[in-house]
Amino acid sequence: MRVPPKAVRRLLIDPLFVPVAGVLVVVALAVAVLGLLAAPLDRRLRLARAAMLAANYLSAEVVVLVAAFGLWLARPLLGRRRFEAAHVWLLRRVLTFLLAAAGVWLRFRLEILEPPPEPAEADAGTDADPSRVLVLSRHAGPGDSFVLIHLLLSRYGLVPRVVLIDRLQLDPAIDVLLGRLGACFLRNDGSDDTAARRIGALARGLGDAEALVIFPEGANFTPSRRRRLIARLRARGQWDRAAVAEDFDAVLPPRPAGVLAALAGGTITATMVVAHAGLDELSAPGEVWRAMPLTAPLLLRWWRVPMAQIPASDVGRRQWLTMHWAVVNAWIGLRHDDDAPPAPVEARAEARPVVRSDGPS
Repeated sequence: MRVPPKAVRRLLIDPLFVPVAGVLVVVALAVAVLGLLAAPLDRRLRLARAAMLAANYLSAEVVVLVAAFGLWLARPLLGRRRFEAAHVWLLRRVLTFLLAAAGVWLRFRLEILEPPPEPAEADAGTDADPSRVLVLSRHAGPGDSFVLIHLLLSRYGLVPRVVLIDRLQLDPAIDVLLGRLGACFLRNDGSDDTAARRIGALARGLGDAEALVIFPEGANFTPSRRRRLIARLRARGQWDRAAVAEDFDAVLPPRPAGVLAALAGGTITATMVVAHAGLDELSAPGEVWRAMPLTAPLLLRWWRVPMAQIPASDVGRRQWLTMHWAVVNAWIGLRHDDDAPPAPVEARAEARPVVRSDGPS
């Protein structure tokens, strides 16, 4: 689907979306009531849960658009820094609300395995180095990007500058809110000749306590997408990348161009490589429906890589990226092979994610 021009989105789609979303919130609440009445036929209350989550999401979209319009009107009075700070605060609050809603209606839980802090960080009592960080994350399952951005903002104190697929501009709140925070919306079919240049410019513009977030796979992992990619790489004669894709059974082979462009900017001081498991097998709406309410937590693990450990050449960086993606793939495989029974599910969402240290960085 082609994304309409920005003028069409701002002047037509966004204003129409607000009343339409308001009507849909009312419809979703009515459906939730019907879902409760149908409890004898649906003891897991999946219809009511899905409807309430939709109502919460649409309500958040309306709040974001109305608030963003107010901030746009007040921009001359706020100035650039306070204008951006207001959007960062709004993004943090909205993500906190949505993840809390997911905890209530889906019983979503999060567990974080993070490396122990470096000595300097431990002495300072901080959770993360307030520097210019390149975040390379696996992409799979419902809502993983929301969780990652929320953690960067709320736990690690990093303002995210995100590289996203251009079709997400069809979501008005994402389009406006992340767009004003410097998000880079790109086509993921390889047809955007400006992609590397735009990512490099975004990296060079990073300030302290900011993070450039890239999903190197370029798309949400699914088994069917992996099979199609392998066939496409073989058809193009890209035998090396096809072999890498065949070796990976839980991730897609990373695309190096954006990562190389970000590192070439010379501003990145550290890298976070992020893996997660638990919801990645829910790759279709029907699978999510059957899994509600969720029984397994989202387990997130990340590794810290200082710039000193990243090769200087493009060839070395490609190999470094592939090696780390192999580590991510192996870690996910270990999680899938774990036969330990799942932790008991609480009736309500946990107020905070479970955080554990998981070995050296």
